[in-house]
Amino acid sequence: MFGALAGVVLFFLVFDPRLVDPGYWIWLMEGDPATQYLGWRFFRAEPWHWPPGMIRGYGLEVGSAIVFTDSIPIAAFAAKLLSPFLEEPFQYFGMWALLCFALQGFFGGLLAALASERPVERYAITLLFVASLPVMDRAIGHFALMSHWLVLWGLWLALRPNRELSTGQWVAATCIASLVHAYLLYIVLALWVADVLRRRHFDPQPRPSLGDWVRHVVVVSMALVATMALAGYFLLPAHAVTGGAQYYGKYATNLNAFWNPGWGSRFLPGLAVMKGAELEGHAYLGLGMLVLLPIALLTLIAPGSARPNVKPYVPLIAVGFLLWMLAVSHLVAWGDRVVLEIPIRGKLLDTIATLRASGRLAWVALYGLWFAAVAIVATRFKPRVATALIVGAVALQFADISPRYVSMRDYFADRFIATPRNARARSSRRSGRRPRSTTGRFAWRRSRTWRAAGSGSRSTRSTTAWRSTPVSSRGCRSPRVDAANGVITRTLKDGPLDPTTLYLLWSRDAKLDWAIGPDDGVGVFDGYFVVAPGWFAQPRGSIAPEYLVRGPSAVSPGGGGGSGVRAVGSPQAGVRSGQAHCPSATPP
Repeated sequence: MFGALAGVVLFFLVFDPRLVDPGYWIWLMEGDPATQYLGWRFFRAEPWHWPPGMIRGYGLEVGSAIVFTDSIPIAAFAAKLLSPFLEEPFQYFGMWALLCFALQGFFGGLLAALASERPVERYAITLLFVASLPVMDRAIGHFALMSHWLVLWGLWLALRPNRELSTGQWVAATCIASLVHAYLLYIVLALWVADVLRRRHFDPQPRPSLGDWVRHVVVVSMALVATMALAGYFLLPAHAVTGGAQYYGKYATNLNAFWNPGWGSRFLPGLAVMKGAELEGHAYLGLGMLVLLPIALLTLIAPGSARPNVKPYVPLIAVGFLLWMLAVSHLVAWGDRVVLEIPIRGKLLDTIATLRASGRLAWVALYGLWFAAVAIVATRFKPRVATALIVGAVALQFADISPRYVSMRDYFADRFIATPRNARARSSRRSGRRPRSTTGRFAWRRSRTWRAAGSGSRSTRSTTAWRSTPVSSRGCRSPRVDAANGVITRTLKDGPLDPTTLYLLWSRDAKLDWAIGPDDGVGVFDGYFVVAPGWFAQPRGSIAPEYLVRGPSAVSPGGGGGSGVRAVGSPQAGVRSGQAHCPSATPP
């Protein structure tokens, strides 16, 4: 329990306690947290569907699932079950972050117990895992990806000397990972494969029988597939699942990642990396571990030293190395230059590109090297020397990364507490009539697009489940999206506009030919042209005069019998009228 307590203490040293207040949600209304929070809001507002993870109103005609919104599905399911007893609005992301710090310490403690039998060393090793920079870095808004305790859990299961298959724990670890984040599922599955191979082929005798081994694989696989089906993983067509072939390699791990602090190190300078890899590819070992690792290596190769028995760990070493290679990607970069490009094309690239943020896969190598360093030192040196080395290395680690923690604490206080950037979202609840749906052509996710649909039981076409770029090297094939876009295009041209729908036009070329009446509201909100049919048919709240005016006074006459309105939207959106766009279902 020391590790869990240490994690809780660290959380409150860095974060304001208000983040765990379920009624304090305004801090989530910016960037990625906004997409995650709104995914949960839509999921909560809808009745249960089959499968339970389905969200019909989040994507309208195409639909989505809670696993594609980055909203921590396991927490969303629990909160929806308890929804009648929870306040409105309700957020669980701060509580999840606190839980992640506690579980990081708990499983770090389990790994520490494998590495050493001496209490002082165990405490030091536990603190090493608690103060993991990749966990802290994800607090900028990737709350599901703060769940590195799942990686530590998988490592602990794969490293245990017990000659058993641990079916129950692997069912729990894989199924929970699938209900947290897809990238963590990839990692836990890889660790499970390493454990399965070890117990059957690499452990000393007696090993599990072939029948027990097959039964273990079948049970874990069936439980995982069933969990994924219930969560909604299979609601979207298989051809839509891609991370974007052109993006694979952009968010990769650099060859200098293990000794590149990026920023915030007290002793080492940051090194150059490729643009886009600053966060996703970050895998800094820390100065304490950079000092301890060579010492551990020297004890293994020193003349007269006993040869270690590495056979049981061969599958884990192989899996860690393979994940690191995938993290590096086919565009092998040293600093800010690509030094080697491995030719990968076609379907193989499309398949690997589901790991578009491949740098995350380096976490296994990071934690594996930490564990190897402390475990080797703990077993190869005399107790007093080993304790001094481990405690000294962890102290050096803390001294090295402490400036980063101080800076991150100030950053979080400014972003989440002192100056929430969407204070006006509070007033949106006083806006009077709320449309049941928000519509527009399917496009790249933008949190500000969804503010109008963020509360109440409404629907939206603009979701975080897909990316609008034609990403597949095989071409764009998405009949459901094409059909939905066709309906929108015809409605904008021939009408009538749905009075229960708020229309957001974000393309410079989107043309609205349907005549806007005197009771319709039009305006520009956050750079998007907005049409609210029938908005002024009855008195509205205080937000209406600020953003919307009556139709004819805000538009210029055009030809074709319609209003001739052209949206003045976001130049980055790039959605042209009549142009097909291909979605992808890889969680961000």
